[in-house]
Amino acid sequence: MFDVKTVAIAGGTLVLAAGAGLYMQAAPAAPVHATAPAPVDDMPMPAEAMAEHTLAALPDEAEAPADLDETPVELAAITLTSSDVTDLPVTMTADAFPATPTLAAASSDDLMQPDPEPQPEPAAEPDCTVDLTGESRAAAMVALTLSAACQPNARVLFKHAGMNFTAATDETGSVTVEVPALAEDATFIAMLDDGNGAAVEMTVDSLFFYDRAIVQWRGDAGIGIHALEFGATYDDAGHVWSGAPRDATVAARGEGGFVVRLGDTEIDGASMVDVYTFPTATTKLSGDVDLSVEVEVTDLNCGRDVSAEVLKVSQGMASPVTKLAMTMPDCDAVGDYLLLNNLVDDLKIASR
Repeated sequence: MFDVKTVAIAGGTLVLAAGAGLYMQAAPAAPVHATAPAPVDDMPMPAEAMAEHTLAALPDEAEAPADLDETPVELAAITLTSSDVTDLPVTMTADAFPATPTLAAASSDDLMQPDPEPQPEPAAEPDCTVDLTGESRAAAMVALTLSAACQPNARVLFKHAGMNFTAATDETGSVTVEVPALAEDATFIAMLDDGNGAAVEMTVDSLFFYDRAIVQWRGDAGIGIHALEFGATYDDAGHVWSGAPRDATVAARGEGGFVVRLGDTEIDGASMVDVYTFPTATTKLSGDVDLSVEVEVTDLNCGRDVSAEVLKVSQGMASPVTKLAMTMPDCDAVGDYLLLNNLVDDLKIASR
């Protein structure tokens, strides 16, 4: 449908064809004035004389208008030069205009719009919930799993019954550790550096059957717990420590004890723990188990103060925490060990 608001004929030509042959140029002739002479002696001029006089006054090229009963004037053609009309033919005949205008709705194909570019779907926001779950394992152990999708490679401090150790999440924000329970009604807490955390509570009935000795410290203190089972000496099969820890299934079968070291040594200032577990109520062996805490003199701790905490769990009950503080020998003693006997009793310091 064409919407023609204004049609300007400037510079164009309008042509009218009539049965009487009347023709008018686009540029009009000079105006002609027919004037009757003034009457003489106030006598009126006869009508026939007035008509003859008037026609005689017209110029020679003018003709009398055709009778109205002749063939009516029809629009033959129109030439448009207006800038308001586009995409129309230069000349349109009268037949091109319908008697009744027709309205037509534009379709989407008539709208010259570019195809929209495909938009990527928005990425799903990660679940930033911090969650801690626990599962029971053999020998009164608990497998803790921390899930924190928004905390990849993050430092985590685990806490349980006065025991603390530091670990780190992986690139997915998860970390799993197996922790010795120190209480039958156990509460485990995981704290992230940004203050977020989670906790889980569990009942560990089997703890009653095991004795545990725990020593904990911070950083590269060179501390470790050692057990000499049933008269064993260093480097024997009965010497159990972090360098020869055994597996929890040994204790579950009542065949001996095992050591778990908790904490990530790759983290500066990490809280570290050694836990020795022995199946006191289910053991198949008889004899003594000598427990000790040993401190190795290293380049990192020589000549410095070292502190630690020691406690023991027996028949499901924890003893009070014993704190240990000492000054390490000078660095010329690197490679030596300090032996601390009787974990729950008085500690004796001697150079080995």
